[in-house]
Amino acid sequence: MNLTDLREEIIAADAKSAFDVLVAGFSSHAEFSVHAHEQGFLNSLRILRGDDFCFAAIPHDEWVLAYIRKPALRHGLSTYENVVAEFPDARLNSKGEITLRIRDAATAERWLSVALAEA
Repeated sequence: MNLTDLREEIIAADAKSAFDVLVAGFSSHAEFSVHAHEQGFLNSLRILRGDDFCFAAIPHDEWVLAYIRKPALRHGLSTYENVVAEFPDARLNSKGEITLRIRDAATAERWLSVALAEA
């Protein structure tokens, strides 16, 4: 599993562009590393800050499901209130992670600016 494999799981051109923005955005920050991860039928992009698994992106046919995970929230990289103020469709899942379906590059860029506000 590699980044190209993950990208190929996306059908919609706009969602592919969103995925590209997320990969490039996190890769451009020295403190983050991006890794393709395969776990059963659920393949994902894992974004780590050191050893902390802070962010994730799961490709779907028409969107990328982006996660701000608990380690990012604990480190103050973003807050639920900041994210929901910018993205009313964002949700807090049962694990206390913030999720959003990202369908295009412009939304991905805005997501990065909010998710990495304190990075």
